[in-house]
Amino acid sequence: MKVLYSGTLAATAGGPAMSVYLTMYGLRLQNVDAEIMQYPLTEGDVLRGEEVPVHYAKPPIEHKFGYSPSLRKAIRALGTYDIYHAQGVWQYNTYALVDEARRANIPYLITPRGMLYPQDIAKSNAVFKRLSLKWRLLDDLNGAACVHVTCVDELKHCCNLGVTAPIAIIPNPVEIKEYSDKKQDDVFRIGYIGRVSRRKNIHGLIQAYMDLEEEMKGTELLIIGGGDDTYMKELTEMAKKVKYGTVCFAGFLNGKEKDEALASCSVLVMPSEFENLGNVILEGLVRGIPCIATTGAPWSELNTEHCGWQVPYTQKDITEAIYQARHTSVEELTAMGMNGRRLMERRYSVESVAARMKQLYSWILNKEDKPDFVHTLFPEVNGGKW
Repeated sequence: MKVLYSGTLAATAGGPAMSVYLTMYGLRLQNVDAEIMQYPLTEGDVLRGEEVPVHYAKPPIEHKFGYSPSLRKAIRALGTYDIYHAQGVWQYNTYALVDEARRANIPYLITPRGMLYPQDIAKSNAVFKRLSLKWRLLDDLNGAACVHVTCVDELKHCCNLGVTAPIAIIPNPVEIKEYSDKKQDDVFRIGYIGRVSRRKNIHGLIQAYMDLEEEMKGTELLIIGGGDDTYMKELTEMAKKVKYGTVCFAGFLNGKEKDEALASCSVLVMPSEFENLGNVILEGLVRGIPCIATTGAPWSELNTEHCGWQVPYTQKDITEAIYQARHTSVEELTAMGMNGRRLMERRYSVESVAARMKQLYSWILNKEDKPDFVHTLFPEVNGGKW
């Protein structure tokens, strides 16, 4: 079975690139020939890994939409595939892959990567996005052999937009391995890792530090990642007002540096208003670190599996969760982290996710029965809402 992905494996693309790489890597271990077509890396960037074949198209001549006039020709030149799988929406590389799939009568899938959440549509270029949905994207989604989402909430948002194609729910994978780096001090350290973007609500973590005042004395907030320079400047200025505790900006880290930084954390926090999954949580739980997330992300398992805290998306609740973590014993935090590690091994491993993806592809190619994680009958949508 040969599958061609479109998207990117650039390390600076954050969680989506990592989950795409690990899925492709897992598929290749199961004898699925998974390859990707992407644009060249920008200066200083690196690939998420070296174990999957990468084909490079000519760089886009327009970067907002990612338009490269030779992309379709480059895809066609790669030869025959059984399935095309586009990662993300709104960008030209998805439209080009769909066009080539239709031209060659090859089944295709689209993974929206959280980009069809109403909050994501509204946050920027909302008029362009809604026009794209009306003129093109919704037709592409409904012409897909399947739309792949990572959680039930994302499925609901797709349905509310009018998606009627089959929808498969398969979470992002995480690499299950032994991490040799261990916490070397007794500092209570809160960690954040990911893109520095306003919608990630990193300022909410700094605000919690300010609100908790002396409770955070002797603690540290470690922010790992890069992105929006303007937002970073705002965060830096905000951090100067923190009287108790320390706020550290580590920038983008990868490899050994990232592992050492994460190992130093007592808890990881994902304070975003919404996430279709959130690799912050995967990064934490696989290392045995308890996590905090908001109800804007599908992580009720933090509560049910006793491996962290899931709280409403309000400043008060995020602050309260950090307070609770601060007053949880080291022994209890360790036990919560181990619960999270077992959850990752059971449900989110590379092998488990890749096996489900291979099963999905086999169903699309009429080689297997429909998997139970593929949904084709949806409840009535009243007034455009699930």
